[in-house]
Amino acid sequence: SSSKSIEGSTSVFVNMMVEIPMGRMEKLEVNKETKDNPIMQDKKNNQPRFYRYGIPFFNYGMLPQTWEDPKQKDTAGHEGDGDPLDVMEIGSLQVPTGSVVLVKVLGVYSLIDQGEVDYKIIVINANDPLAKSMTTPNDIDKTVRERLVDWLKMYKTAEGKAENELVSDKMAGPKEAMEIIEETHGYWKAGRKQGMI
Repeated sequence: SSSKSIEGSTSVFVNMMVEIPMGRMEKLEVNKETKDNPIMQDKKNNQPRFYRYGIPFFNYGMLPQTWEDPKQKDTAGHEGDGDPLDVMEIGSLQVPTGSVVLVKVLGVYSLIDQGEVDYKIIVINANDPLAKSMTTPNDIDKTVRERLVDWLKMYKTAEGKAENELVSDKMAGPKEAMEIIEETHGYWKAGRKQGMI
């Protein structure tokens, strides 16, 4: 990651890998069990999975070299989900699957999924026309923030599952997001060293 000062504040940029382009419904993700970790369509009961709660209005992906360690707990006692950090890129451009994109970190939502914490880092493509005007959650249009909260809470209900829980409907800022990114990068380094990932 790299930092750059913009208008007296510090913006942080990281690289995300896009798994699901904006507007696509297939649940594509890095497959941790297959050699070289290709991006593949997730399956359940040997059937391909799709997002069924509206068309995603964001590019969805992950932060390489991060890991939500299941042995580590957040302040409320929720364990990590064993995956890299999830990223939702809210810019205006669809980005193809497999692309590695420089993004500006804007904030984070903490989703509780079946008792596990599943952080959602909110970013904008550094090349998006709106990137220069966005630094914190308050710079994101209120309607976009409301749509993110709605999608995060409700996307599994289309599969007959319960509504997801967010620790807060208010997005935490870039400082909190970077603390989570740095912490999970440390878990990734330790997990690699111990042969856990």
